Amino acid sequence: MKSRLLCTVALVCAAGASLWALPTDHDAGGGHGGGGGGSRPAPAPRPSGGGQPHAPLTINMGHQSSGGHNRNYPSQYRGPARAASPSWGQVYRGPQGAPAAAKPQAPVARSLASGAPVAGPRPANAVHHHAYAEGYIRQKLQKLGVKSEPSYITDRAEMIHTDRQHSSIPMPTRGADNKPYSGKAISPRGADAGRLRDHMNTLGTDAWRGNVDKNNRQDAQAGRYYWHHEGGLDYCHYRDGSGYQWYGWYFGAQFFWTRNFEGRWWWYDGDFDRWAFYNDGFWWWQDPYHLGDLYCYSDGSYIPVNSQNDQVQVTQPDTVALQSFASPDNTRTVKLVSDSQDAFLYDTADPPSFEPIYLASGVQRVEFSDTANGRPLEIVLKLNDGSFDLFDGQGKPYNPGGEDADAPAPAADAAPAPNP
Repeated sequence: MKSRLLCTVALVCAAGASLWALPTDHDAGGGHGGGGGGSRPAPAPRPSGGGQPHAPLTINMGHQSSGGHNRNYPSQYRGPARAASPSWGQVYRGPQGAPAAAKPQAPVARSLASGAPVAGPRPANAVHHHAYAEGYIRQKLQKLGVKSEPSYITDRAEMIHTDRQHSSIPMPTRGADNKPYSGKAISPRGADAGRLRDHMNTLGTDAWRGNVDKNNRQDAQAGRYYWHHEGGLDYCHYRDGSGYQWYGWYFGAQFFWTRNFEGRWWWYDGDFDRWAFYNDGFWWWQDPYHLGDLYCYSDGSYIPVNSQNDQVQVTQPDTVALQSFASPDNTRTVKLVSDSQDAFLYDTADPPSFEPIYLASGVQRVEFSDTANGRPLEIVLKLNDGSFDLFDGQGKPYNPGGEDADAPAPAADAAPAPNP
């Protein structure tokens, strides 16, 4: 997860701090597949490749997340009709897994350097903030019982990023029998995880998708609890003031809410203040501040899913208003999209030594270290959630440490050749 510590930034800013610059690694590697369950038909099975070239996974950032920056709620959406099924895509997984071609994407891309359209999609490379060695994550997930990893959400508009105020609703005070009811909210932890998994798996059936679509259309009054009985199960449907659709069940004196949005089922983890989506028995979190990073939820913790070589890219908005921040030595520029606060790193050399790199979203402030003392350049971003991101001059994040003591150490980067 995002383990960005204020003390880490303090060390960077302190006099005499010594951090090293690491080269950027964009080699092709492992990835993820499968589709997110929801109220619409599930995506078709992943196609298998046969020695064909594999494009990096591309995430469309042309729209903001739902609820991000306290905007884009369903009740406010006035745009064109959304797709009939949720977006999805996977990173090509190398020799250890079955090859899979990334789902074709054709986003409109623009160069942040000039703001003009570019010929064909030209997304920016996304860095992984908690990546592990190839193969390790697969073994870790298999031990948890994960049979298939979910696909990435490839359209940011389908992601939920509401604040705490817009991430919870009251419990119903009366049950399906109209008798007074008082329940305690539960989460997918410990013994409750198995019981909730059984009910969540039921939601992926064709019959339930039809029921949910019908309820979302017909149960139109916000703030009212609609009780339904389907397949031997009593469940409650609730539309909140922002237009989100909630579904809940009780287990005796316990109650569980899940939100249905854009063809997926979502659960709000109040402990970490984040929304996770359900897929094939597990909950998954795609970091809205780092859209290329995916995590698997397991009993109160989040396991990074990315390997070091996963190729993920993001598009740039069709029209942008930019703020530019130049490093003291003028070798790097960070361009910040004013509306969405997406940060991109540029090399100012002509020609540049690397393509634009997507660093983070929800960025409040950009700072650079002073290179006058001969030390390598460091970049510090402060995010809206109060955390900090730290990068070297090549856009590679300084990982504050893996979550797993069992994780293998990343392979050391080759030392640069000495100057002749």
